[in-house]
Amino acid sequence: MFNLIRNEWIKFFMRPMTWIMLALIVLVFIFGLVINHFTSGDAVENKSYGDDWKTEVQADIKDLSAKVAEISKKDPSKLSFDEAITKANSEQEIRRLGFYLEKGVQPPAKHNVYDDLLGTSPLINLVALMVIVIAGSLMSREHQQGTIKLLMIRPASRVKIFSAKYILVLLTSFIFVVFTYGVAGLFGLITSKMNPSSKLAVTNMDTGNYKMVEFWPHLAKVITNDFIMVVILATIAYVLSVLLRNTATAQGIALGLLFFGSLIVNFIASKTELVKYLWPANWSMNQYIAGTPPVKEMTYQFSFGYNMIALIIIVALTAYIFNKRDIAN
Repeated sequence: MFNLIRNEWIKFFMRPMTWIMLALIVLVFIFGLVINHFTSGDAVENKSYGDDWKTEVQADIKDLSAKVAEISKKDPSKLSFDEAITKANSEQEIRRLGFYLEKGVQPPAKHNVYDDLLGTSPLINLVALMVIVIAGSLMSREHQQGTIKLLMIRPASRVKIFSAKYILVLLTSFIFVVFTYGVAGLFGLITSKMNPSSKLAVTNMDTGNYKMVEFWPHLAKVITNDFIMVVILATIAYVLSVLLRNTATAQGIALGLLFFGSLIVNFIASKTELVKYLWPANWSMNQYIAGTPPVKEMTYQFSFGYNMIALIIIVALTAYIFNKRDIAN
């Protein structure tokens, strides 16, 4: 079993596509820095606060409010791009600083390492796409290239062959998620300022409301949830690769679920609460942290249990079919 996993691991890192995908993740962060440079506006400086931070924060809120009031006097249709961005960023900064002041917590700079790390989560769809491409070809490529017969004549059982490739799917998901957050942390240390405390104000993407959290436990939960989602989509791609024996079809269906799953869930959620029993409604676990589930009665525990049971069922069923099916053709 160990030798099978090692062989799959070696083949994984020998493929140029693996390194191209990892390099693409780095390029995405570089591109993000460039975009941020041209869309940050001129109102919000990346300021750190000292011991007398309460007085400094109150002064900054006053200055920002005056700037917003000045821009608001102009005709909205005649505002320049920089003025519109400056107004939006200033209003957001006023709310952020006001929340920290209310909670009695020293605010970090606008661009800080913690926010950079949490801002990585929206990129998880890109990571999932890459892992789907890899997982969706693991077994189907063996059929299409005829190498499946070479695997079958080895002393290892079919279940071990299936399991070795699935373990590679799990390892690949872990590597890509950790690599993405590692790159985000490295870029954050280089381009952003360190936080003065372990507390951080985070926003709910749906409501815009702030809440104060302990950063490291919060980040660990976000990364774990992202990993679960990537594993689910990668597993679906791998299972389809085994069952359909066609790389393009397996990848296409899995990518369709990635891109259109949320649209389908939102549509059905507007019709019935039974949407909570659909798998796509449950695999984005971060909806309980920085968003709102499609049905109010849904809980983190419900989605976690649903995901684990669904994974066990489809993996076990696919392993059984792979073990019994004729592969001669």
